[in-house]
Amino acid sequence: MIIWITLFISFTSCQTDLQDEVAVTIPGSIPVNDTHPMKDSIDALVKNAIQNGIPGMQVMVKNADGWYVANGGFSKIETRTPMSDNMVVWLYSITKTYTATLTMKLKERGLIDLDKPISMYLDERVASQMDKSNRVTVRQLLNQSSGYTEIVKDPAFMLNQLNDPRQVLSTEEMVSYAYNKATVHDPGKWFFYSNTNYGLLTLILEKVSGKPYSTLLEDEILEPYDLKLTYSNIPDEQIVSIGAPNYYFERYNNGQLENITNWHNNIAQSLSGMGGIAGNGTDVIKFYEALFKGQVVSDASLQEMKTWIRGEGSDEDDYGLGLEYYGKFNSQVPTETYGHEGDNIGGTTQFLYVPVNDTYVFIQLNVGKQLWGEYFMRVIDAKQSVCKYVARYRKG
Repeated sequence: MIIWITLFISFTSCQTDLQDEVAVTIPGSIPVNDTHPMKDSIDALVKNAIQNGIPGMQVMVKNADGWYVANGGFSKIETRTPMSDNMVVWLYSITKTYTATLTMKLKERGLIDLDKPISMYLDERVASQMDKSNRVTVRQLLNQSSGYTEIVKDPAFMLNQLNDPRQVLSTEEMVSYAYNKATVHDPGKWFFYSNTNYGLLTLILEKVSGKPYSTLLEDEILEPYDLKLTYSNIPDEQIVSIGAPNYYFERYNNGQLENITNWHNNIAQSLSGMGGIAGNGTDVIKFYEALFKGQVVSDASLQEMKTWIRGEGSDEDDYGLGLEYYGKFNSQVPTETYGHEGDNIGGTTQFLYVPVNDTYVFIQLNVGKQLWGEYFMRVIDAKQSVCKYVARYRKG
């Protein structure tokens, strides 16, 4: 811990700080319905989160009544810059739905067989160092049932991060933290969330398509669906120019936040198809709406993506192919909801779709919940309060 503190102080005091830049407002407007029937409730939930200490929070919803956006608090506390409709934020593991969608599109062209072993698609230097690569299938990567260990919780990865928070790793360097590690269960046995799976999928997509992940994403999803406020493989200069917020972290379990924007961004830049996409919430909702309406992949592929499996001891469905299943947000009347959550050390996101009321929700906060502390529950409460409200919402 002493080593970490020393290096952390050195890093934040000597590096040119992106967090000192003023956010740039992105041109364009969002067609907000100021009389949206969910307005007052969502405003109140965001206000409550800010009063509870959340630095900045944004909620976007879209349904038959149109769009509504609620912003609260600051994107940058230091300059008192407010949260903005047009800001672009890191999406974290929401990225996994995009990666799964790319995999399904290549599957539909006959370039990937979901039930073939990953050793067929990976470079030999990678496949030879991944346990059971001749048994683990592409589908098991997609639905997180491979049994591969979680690289971001690997002690060597965490130590490396603490000793050099400025580093940006390649996808293969990230995956290497799982090299020669035994699977935690037999492939296909049950759901066990691991970024390793989506790091391997990123390498597979790049090899099969012959394109970098960011180019494949642009060609297959961003350009065809006019998602002009979605980015991947973002250099430092662009992070500033797109008006990204600052990110904050509670290190000592004392309710005090530190600005860890540079470290946070470097981690996100290392995550590629695991969690390295950034975007505006409107683009996120547009993507999921097109996906769930059958405009991006075939109906058969979409049904595969919504085929749920469970984790060990779980009493409800947990995961599909790049989608998380949620039944807990409406305990009064069980309501099917699904989407994906995302987290990094200094921020968190949530996308949720509620079929029964055809409502799409995007939530982002610029504070993390990666360590136990006062903000762990504050962040969870802020997100879940919105999700529960939307899952239970019935017009009229």
